[in-house]
Amino acid sequence: MSFYLPFTRAEQSTEMIVAPGAQFLAEGQAAVVAQGATSAGVMPSTGTASDVFVGFVFAGTSAAPFSEPYYNKVEQFVVPSTGIVTLSLTPIAGQVSTYDTTTDTFTADPTVSGANVSGLTAGDTVNVTYKYALTVIQARALFGDIQPGGYIGNYVGQIGVITRGTIWTSEFNAAQNWTAAGSAENVVVLAANGQLTLGTPGTAGAAPLAVPNAIVIGIPGQEVPFLGLTFDAL
Repeated sequence: MSFYLPFTRAEQSTEMIVAPGAQFLAEGQAAVVAQGATSAGVMPSTGTASDVFVGFVFAGTSAAPFSEPYYNKVEQFVVPSTGIVTLSLTPIAGQVSTYDTTTDTFTADPTVSGANVSGLTAGDTVNVTYKYALTVIQARALFGDIQPGGYIGNYVGQIGVITRGTIWTSEFNAAQNWTAAGSAENVVVLAANGQLTLGTPGTAGAAPLAVPNAIVIGIPGQEVPFLGLTFDAL
């Protein structure tokens, strides 16, 4: 499940209709409605100016509601003399970042080949944050079995949405420097596929669109590879 539930607190939530043709792949995805849409309902954010943010989806089932395709991991290394570290899993291209805690240096697009990250400074301590594709076995190990019969919301065309509260979600851009969140050019904004990223909000209805009242309260780490934020979509 793409919420870290021990830290997540839903202050307000509701059930919403899913837009025709829309599909949610994971809890924690950003849900929006489209401006001017002829059909009612929510969908994963698209990262375009037509998005109107309404909250984060939450199925709330006892078993896993979806077979999720991706997950995040943070690994820490003391870089060897080769300047290369080997991750335990193979990351998705464009979803890797490094943070050298020794020099306080962030790199959004490090050199990656397979599971190897190179070009690092020997002797420094480095955190590597990345997103990886889940196998069926990995998904089951992380989330358990899928809800018997599948998520009922898929059959009735609705899904739960947290509209206000504190969430810890895995649906974020792993190549962003989340330690820099809060400045004018590093606001939490909507991206495609229900993801969150950082950027300068657009003006006069232009993308990217900021998540209303969002404050980052926790960044992904080794023990809890989730992004924590408070927000209020109302």
